Amino acid sequence: MPRQTDTRARARDEFARRLADHGYPGVSLDDIARAVDVKKASLYHHFPGGKPALFMEVAHHYTEEAAALLQGALATPGTLRDKLLALAASYARGTYNSALSNQIYYATRHLDDDRRAEVSHAYVRGLIQPVTDLMTQAVATGELREADPGFLATAFMELAATVRPPQDDSTPATADRLAQDVVDLFLRGAAPDTP
Repeated sequence: MPRQTDTRARARDEFARRLADHGYPGVSLDDIARAVDVKKASLYHHFPGGKPALFMEVAHHYTEEAAALLQGALATPGTLRDKLLALAASYARGTYNSALSNQIYYATRHLDDDRRAEVSHAYVRGLIQPVTDLMTQAVATGELREADPGFLATAFMELAATVRPPQDDSTPATADRLAQDVVDLFLRGAAPDTP
């Protein structure tokens, strides 16, 4: 049994790596089987639905891991700024895999409607809704201007997702500085209007 679990996890992780690098059309089960040193038939044993089933495993695993990171950031004690800093730092440090997230989104166009809806609902429930809830609370308390909390959540997450520390200087201090810049830019733009 441990070998089967290991094969599933290795196949899922290899698919995720290749998906992030090459997109859904650029991933083949033949390549995955070779990379994890199993026969292609073994992949079908673990993932009877083939490539779409393996993709769904990757999408769900990614969403669960990213949601756990997000919940950890949002559980940061302190102000709205403290919570946003923790969230932005996870992007700036590369903890949150933006490339994989983007490719999961793009891959949904290759799925049937039911799978597309399943991935979308899991993503919204795990990653968008918690940030939307934070923005709803911030708007209600006057920390942010009167605006659609969903728009604010999406704007912040998109802004944070663009942050990548330079390849030659990816120290925690650099990531923290980038996170501060993102949060400051967002909060200045979303601050309540002052007379």
